[in-house]
Amino acid sequence: MSKGFGLGAGWLKAGGISTSVYCMGAVAGITVYYLAADWWISWRRQAAIVKRSAVETESEKEQQEEEEYDSSGNRYGSLRICGRFVNPFDSWRDKTLWDFVRWLATRTAGNGLPSDKTQLEKELPLARPYLRLLRRLAGEESDTETETETDAEYADYPTIDSIDGDSMMTATWIGQSTCFVQMEGLSILTDPIFKRRTVFSWLGPERLRPVPCQLADLPRPDIVLVSHNHFDHLDVDVVRALGNTVTWYVPLGLRAWFARLGVYRVRELDWWQETEYTARSGRVFRIVATPTQHWSGRTGLDSNESLWCSFLVRGVRASAFHCGDTGYCAAFERIGRLYGSVSLAILPIGSYAPRWYMQHQHIDPDDAVRIHRDLRAQRSIGVHWGTFMMSDEHYLAPPRDLAAAAARSGLAGDEFVAPQLGRTNLYAV
Repeated sequence: MSKGFGLGAGWLKAGGISTSVYCMGAVAGITVYYLAADWWISWRRQAAIVKRSAVETESEKEQQEEEEYDSSGNRYGSLRICGRFVNPFDSWRDKTLWDFVRWLATRTAGNGLPSDKTQLEKELPLARPYLRLLRRLAGEESDTETETETDAEYADYPTIDSIDGDSMMTATWIGQSTCFVQMEGLSILTDPIFKRRTVFSWLGPERLRPVPCQLADLPRPDIVLVSHNHFDHLDVDVVRALGNTVTWYVPLGLRAWFARLGVYRVRELDWWQETEYTARSGRVFRIVATPTQHWSGRTGLDSNESLWCSFLVRGVRASAFHCGDTGYCAAFERIGRLYGSVSLAILPIGSYAPRWYMQHQHIDPDDAVRIHRDLRAQRSIGVHWGTFMMSDEHYLAPPRDLAAAAARSGLAGDEFVAPQLGRTNLYAV
C-alpha cells in the first residue's frame, strides 16, 4: 500500500497540485496498486491451476491406483502467491469491491426474523447439553445437583452407565460451527465461539439465541480444531481461557497469532499433512488437515496470510470430519476416495444467499449433501446456521432446504439432519 500511496502522491506533489487533489491522487495510486496486485495474483493462480491440471492428467491413472496424494505436486495442494494463500480450484472466483457493493445495495432486510422473541424461542428452541454424560465420557466427576435437572430431556437415551464410549460418539452443537464431539475417550472442540457477538461485546452480528452453555460448563477438551481465523470461527476469549491446557490444530500461518497471546501448544498443518495425538488414555488418534475453498482474515489487512482447512480425526473405529467454511470444490471427492468412510461429518448448511455472491465461499444444503456423499459419511449434521445472520436467506431456510435436498438425494431420514441447538446427540460407530 505504501508503494501505491507514494506513486500517486509523489507524482502530484511534483506537479505542485493542491492538497485535495494530492489526496485524490494518493487514493488513486493505492487503488491502481491493489488492482494490479490482484490481477497479478489471479493470473499466477490460474497459471498454477492449469500447470497442476496438466501434470496430474499425465499421471492420474497411476495416482488413482495408488491412492496416494500429498501437498507436494498435488493438484489440490495449498498454493501461496506473493505471500498470500489462494484457492487452487477452478470453482473459485475472487470477489471484487464492486461485487461487495452490489451485494450491500441489493440485500434483503430482516431474514424473516420475527419481532416477537417468543416466536423466535419457539422456532429455534434451546436444549441443555447432557453434561453428566459428557463428563462421564471425559472421565470427569459430575456436579449432580446442577446437572441432573437436564436428565429429563434425555429420558429416551440409554442409561449413562450403559453407554460405551468406544462404540458410541456424541456431538453437541453449540452454535455456528462450534461443536463438542467425543469419540473413543477423546474430547474435541471445533471452531470455538461463545460470544454474544462475533467481534466484541458491542460489535458484529448478534446471536439469534443465547449460547446453550458456557465453555466452563463443558468438560475440558483434549484438542481444538480451528478451520480458519474468521471471528465467527475463532473466539479470542476462548483461546485465552483454554490457553496451553489443550492442543490446538490450526492451518498454516496461524501459529504466530496464537503465540502473540502466549499460547504455544499449537500444531500448524498444511493441506494433506497428517499428525498423531496421544490421548490421556494412551490411545493414538490420526489428525489430517484437508482442503476447503474459502479465505481468511481478521483485520482487512491480513487477508489470506493464513490458510484455511477442514480436519479429519480418526480413531480405531470412529472418525469425525470438521469442515469449517467452504464453497464446493473437487477436493472433497478426493478426500473421500483417499480416507474412506467417515463416521460423522460436521458440515455447514447456512450463509449461502445470494448464490451469485456466496456460492464460492459457502455451500448451500444441496452442496452439503453432495459433500456428504463425497466423504462417504455414515451420518452428517448441518451447522453454521441459526446463530449469526450474515447472509440473505430466511433464518429457517437452511434446515428446510437440507431436508428437501436430502430427500431428493435419497438419503435416509436421519442420515443428514440439522440438530437442535445445545442437544447432545448419540451416534453408533
